[in-house]
Amino acid sequence: MKEALSTTFTGMFSLLIAATLSAAIMGGFRLGLPEAQMENPFDVASQAEAAGVEIVDTAQMREIVETGSHLILDAREASAYDQAHIPTAMSVSVHQFEESFPQIAPMLQADSPLAVYCTGPYCDDGLRLILRMREAGFTGAVLYLEGMEGWE
Repeated sequence: MKEALSTTFTGMFSLLIAATLSAAIMGGFRLGLPEAQMENPFDVASQAEAAGVEIVDTAQMREIVETGSHLILDAREASAYDQAHIPTAMSVSVHQFEESFPQIAPMLQADSPLAVYCTGPYCDDGLRLILRMREAGFTGAVLYLEGMEGWE
């Protein structure tokens, strides 16, 4: 009886440890991290706000397209751009920035109005392209967060 009780206790203890570790790994416990360190990596809107990047909605983006007020940049891979893109947009993949950006750079001035987008609200390629362009000295970009998902 004593041996059976010991085995049961060991098994239950092992399950408790496994459950605790699983919950911690899956985010069930905060593990004492401050809220700032728990930032959702998929919350592109908050990241854009923190970086001081203006976000435009679909109505504003449609106006940008209609008026031609901004150069529109598609930050997705060229293959995605080839399948579908917002009218007048140019492909400047953030993944091939060094190759694609020099093609449009001669058309730009440091404060040229730009509208940048990618796949949708959980895609950060557009924001990453804006930040790369800022590093290169181009500061006039807004982010169309809804991207192709919102456009279609």
